[in-house]
Amino acid sequence: MAGLMPMPGLIALVLVALCGLPGWITAAAPANPDDAAAMRVLANWTDAAAVLGWGVKSGDPCDGTWAGVSCNDAGRVTSIVASRGGLDGVLRGSDLAKLTFLSELDLSFNRLTSPSGNLPLLPTPLQHLRSLNLASNRFIEISEGFFSGFPALETIDISNNPMAVPELRADVLTFSGSLRSFSANGLGFMQVFPDYFGNPLVFPALETLSLAGNSLFGKIPPSFGNNSKITYLDMSSQTHDIDGKSYLTGRIDEFIPGMKSLVEVRLDHNIFFGPLPDATKLVNLRVFNAASNNLCGVPNFAGGVSVDLSGNPHVGNPC
Repeated sequence: MAGLMPMPGLIALVLVALCGLPGWITAAAPANPDDAAAMRVLANWTDAAAVLGWGVKSGDPCDGTWAGVSCNDAGRVTSIVASRGGLDGVLRGSDLAKLTFLSELDLSFNRLTSPSGNLPLLPTPLQHLRSLNLASNRFIEISEGFFSGFPALETIDISNNPMAVPELRADVLTFSGSLRSFSANGLGFMQVFPDYFGNPLVFPALETLSLAGNSLFGKIPPSFGNNSKITYLDMSSQTHDIDGKSYLTGRIDEFIPGMKSLVEVRLDHNIFFGPLPDATKLVNLRVFNAASNNLCGVPNFAGGVSVDLSGNPHVGNPC
């Protein structure tokens, strides 16, 4: 009769109803018990249970009811994205270290700290973590050994935490081979500019370096960034709290022309001096901001580049 399902199709539906899904259709795997336990602890300590509903409908973080949490087919937690999630509490390194398959962690723009107040120190490294964002929280210091917890890291952002006198130490070299993006703006670093970031032998994959709004000082060497892959460079506004002045200096005509991959560069509000660089061979350059320095000479940029050289009284005149 027209409109009726053919008998073979009807039999297949009945078998599915009676026996369950066939073997080639797989449901999401339940969470690994260790991952589930670690996530429940994390939910309680960060207030994610209350504000994001973690664990309210189900104790399984891999069943789709935990907002921002993703798992692989084996039930291992691989990604936690809870930026601007309203989290307010304590992030413990001992809990994070148990999520051994975690590859992405974004807890930016919350109100998190740690038992010590510092960025959380892991007892064992997270070997699979590729992306870490803890920007704009309440961490007050960078623990010695913090960076060692992430040997495969590709992108990290720890900007705009209320740190007193943080310091970049040698353990930042832990992930030098894989690192593509390093952002640590507005932390108050008061140390010599870490020019090793511009060495392609040390950081061969680095594309983004953003250290704006700190108190870094010293002279940028002519070799900085030469033949590197850096496309975005921001070392603007290295202002000291004591006198409101910048002590970051150097000749930009010596190091900028060698940074062939540059797309956007921000050097404003420092004390760079000397001639403007010849940027005509920087074929990818789109934004160049060197406002409020002590530069001189006639601008020489390719068409289509947004250039800000305001606050340099000698620009336009021969050096």
